[in-house]
Amino acid sequence: MKRLPILCFLFFGFLFRVCVVAASSARPFRVSPPLFAMRGGSSSKTKQNQDSYRLLALAIQNRLPEDEAVDVDKLTKILSSLASAQMALKGLDGAAHEAYARTHDEASLDTKVSGRARRSAARAGCAADGLLAAELCELLERPNLLESNSETGPLVKREILVNATSVKMKKDSNVTVLVLYEPGYNSGAGLDHGGIEDLAGSSVGSKTCGRLLVIVGDSLAMDLPKTCAILDTIPVEVELHAGLVANEIASVQGTLYRTAGRLLRELEPTLRKYNQTAVHFVGRSLAGGVAALAAAIFDGTLPMPPDARTKHNKMRRKPVMEEIDEGPTKNETRGQELEGLGRGRSSAVVLGAPPCLSANVKAAFVKSIMYGDDVVCRTTAESLDRLYSRVNRNVKGGIIGRQMGWMTDTVSLTMLSLKTHAHGSEGEEARLVVPGQAFLVRPRRLGGVCSMHEVGSSKGGREALRAAVLWQLHDVLLSKSMWKHHQLESYIHGLDRVQLRGFDDKSKVEEIY
Repeated sequence: MKRLPILCFLFFGFLFRVCVVAASSARPFRVSPPLFAMRGGSSSKTKQNQDSYRLLALAIQNRLPEDEAVDVDKLTKILSSLASAQMALKGLDGAAHEAYARTHDEASLDTKVSGRARRSAARAGCAADGLLAAELCELLERPNLLESNSETGPLVKREILVNATSVKMKKDSNVTVLVLYEPGYNSGAGLDHGGIEDLAGSSVGSKTCGRLLVIVGDSLAMDLPKTCAILDTIPVEVELHAGLVANEIASVQGTLYRTAGRLLRELEPTLRKYNQTAVHFVGRSLAGGVAALAAAIFDGTLPMPPDARTKHNKMRRKPVMEEIDEGPTKNETRGQELEGLGRGRSSAVVLGAPPCLSANVKAAFVKSIMYGDDVVCRTTAESLDRLYSRVNRNVKGGIIGRQMGWMTDTVSLTMLSLKTHAHGSEGEEARLVVPGQAFLVRPRRLGGVCSMHEVGSSKGGREALRAAVLWQLHDVLLSKSMWKHHQLESYIHGLDRVQLRGFDDKSKVEEIY
């Protein structure tokens, strides 16, 4: 907590610095719309805006006590009203970006800044990896594409090994998996999969012959209330078998973790047959979380969840002595063999995946891409608790409290985000985050482009402060676009508009802020 005043000073100092740079620049600064109008992204129709808030209202309505029940229409209006506080913070980020973009051009770029080349390369590779993941996810959302015989179609030089097999997730939901094989693939695997080296065909890491593409989809990808119901559960503890600390505890999203185990058991014959190839998992929404956790289990970073059919149906493993005395069952032995079977060969790129893995597990072979205000990427039981508290304060605040509440809500959100940032790695084994390396794609008003930022628990300094306060990655970001930005079309559109400074496509200079 002693760091909090310093962080506040640095945050507001950063905003002041942006204003000074804009004012002192030699380039003319054109008159812009008011601050709160400078928000990235495209606008939606009024009905679509209300639909986003209504869907979220349906998702959290059951959290209200019966004696304080609020109908969906009123709850929708409350959420719309609360969005003002977060739009104020979002507007600051839009203003800072626009000020920077208007006062800096390619000629003013300082190429001596430490780490710029590495960051630019990582972003370029991530954008390409994300578009490949979107293309593959589209095969499950549009099955007719699998019937295409075009020379440029998605099945060129690929074979279907497993065609749309369903795996149970919950009683009324499931995931669907499609497995493709690329016999001609001869590039990196695991940590070396994808990225800028893969694009250039110059991967210097481990290379494999052939690649399995495991594409995961879920039946709830278009159902926000049911998606939130699955994510609104307390994280489950697991005991890690790999890492620097023996028997270290980590946390996972229980439903997605168990589903990942079922998925690997379903694919076990295929995974054992192609045991020398790269195995790349992709997925979107809840399926993205399943894909990331499956990749982590297959790599050996996470233990295999116990089979529900065995008598040892517990998330945390028994002490070693008990296992020696009783001996593992046949199903447990198979699970242990799958755990780590793809070490060094497993990787994943997921779109719009929810927080499903604790921050102390550094699964660097997984890339998570978030777009704009995507609500699923910010939804956990903890973030829904905070949203419920805000709603409850609004309900009990009276007329004056509701009218002035956005001001206190803005201050409250800012202070809470700063506290979260100040705590750093404290309690990270119990805090769920999006898995692996996290990248945020931000739609921008100026030029109709998108910027890409590497975020996550391993990032510090200015980026971490922006992620916690301006981008609000730890809270449900109420906006008219929060559900629209979760759709696959939005991810494709956003990734296609990412501009990277220093990469010229002969028609425009790509830039990233």
